[in-house]
Amino acid sequence: MNNFETLKSGDIQENILSKMESFDEHMASIEQSSEQDTEKIERFKKFVTFFEKDASIKKELVELAPRPEESYGDGAVDYSDRLYKGFRSINADMRTIMRDYYPSETMDNRLGEISEDIINSSMDKLSEVYRKDFTDMSEGFNKKVRKETIGYFLRANPHTLDGEARSVNEMLHLIHSSIVNNEKILQSLPVLAQSEDGEHFVYGTPDSKNEVALGIFEGVKEDGFITDIVAVNKNRTLMMVRDRGHALTVDIQRDNNGSYVVEYFVPKICNADKVNQLPGVRKVAKDAEAREFTTGLFGIDNEAEVVPKVLEFLRAVPTDDDIGVSYSL
Repeated sequence: MNNFETLKSGDIQENILSKMESFDEHMASIEQSSEQDTEKIERFKKFVTFFEKDASIKKELVELAPRPEESYGDGAVDYSDRLYKGFRSINADMRTIMRDYYPSETMDNRLGEISEDIINSSMDKLSEVYRKDFTDMSEGFNKKVRKETIGYFLRANPHTLDGEARSVNEMLHLIHSSIVNNEKILQSLPVLAQSEDGEHFVYGTPDSKNEVALGIFEGVKEDGFITDIVAVNKNRTLMMVRDRGHALTVDIQRDNNGSYVVEYFVPKICNADKVNQLPGVRKVAKDAEAREFTTGLFGIDNEAEVVPKVLEFLRAVPTDDDIGVSYSL
């Protein structure tokens, strides 16, 4: 080897060494990666806590319905106590959710007003308080929520509706929609599986992993539509699919009997004919505009059929390619 070759070889070795991480840098990168994993797990715990609190509030809303014997006399006094105690539980859960995901001074104040309504209302008005402050859901408000809580929508701002949410039910609906339709929240969770093209993910932890989430992942990872799947726990899976109905969201839950309920939201009507053929859909008008939306719900009794039926459903949801195409039966 001549001097030139020796010099060249030495330079190359020096360049390679200069680009390598030092031991301290390598350990720092591992520590940083570990911290990021820890942060993702904490975010996932918070995500699961939201669903637990959400379910707890909905259960409490049902159980707080006034009973016939609570409309007069001592029964009305008992109902006043029961309603206030139930609201304290709802209030605590709501504030946990709002602290984690949806800080809103407007809603904070509204919860305070509901507390005052319970305390200051006469016994014969408590059933009205329950309806107005706890369970009411305006169809107009529901439509506004659907339009402001769409995944992959840059101008979405659900906080513009904070002042219009008057009941606990409306507030919870607004918060729930803003979370499950937010791709940034989903994509901030720990990754269980990822496709080679980097467009299909399953999020969760080893303890939350379920066969439905993994089965759907295997079925969609070659279809070209960006898909985020969350294994919330063994019995629940959430999905967001970009470009199917703009940003289709799907909630798959297993009940105590082993059956499954699939609930979905289609935020864009790319083709009314095709949308109206979806299972359990709330049908739209033939001339429905693309900016309209719809929802649906269907059941699956056999667990072995969940993955194939969900995959069949996903393939049936229209995309922009279906605009202007006739699918009339």
